[in-house]
Amino acid sequence: MKLDPIDLRILNILQREGRIANFQLAKRIGLTPAPTLMRVKKLEEAGYIKRFVALVDQEKIGLPILAFVHVILESHNRKTTVDFMNAMRKLPEVLECHHIAGDEDFLLKVVAASPAQYEDLVLEKLTKVPGIEKVKTTFVLSSSKLETALPV
Repeated sequence: MKLDPIDLRILNILQREGRIANFQLAKRIGLTPAPTLMRVKKLEEAGYIKRFVALVDQEKIGLPILAFVHVILESHNRKTTVDFMNAMRKLPEVLECHHIAGDEDFLLKVVAASPAQYEDLVLEKLTKVPGIEKVKTTFVLSSSKLETALPV
């Protein structure tokens, strides 16, 4: 599927206003509701829209600690890598797990309710995953930009 300017406008609006009513979206892009809905469905079916979500304030739900965790594996074979990725999928505190190039092997985005809870995550869950050689944590003090929308 090749995206045209209308598709890009739809994606741009939906990234920022996922709950916008179809008739409002149609009005903003200059189409009637029926073809607008068809375009959105095609974008979903083609995988351009993965899902619709609500962005929740992590502090208001009691998870004020945000950390980026750098992980180095003992071995760089496929089994160790896949086993590590599968283990991270099972930890709800791990929001993102990225296999990266550079000095570290993985970069994790992790949330916790407190420093003690983060320590428990590291000592009782993370470091018990086989194949980990080193874990290095960077705590976020504040964030000057948080964006979920891709520049389309």
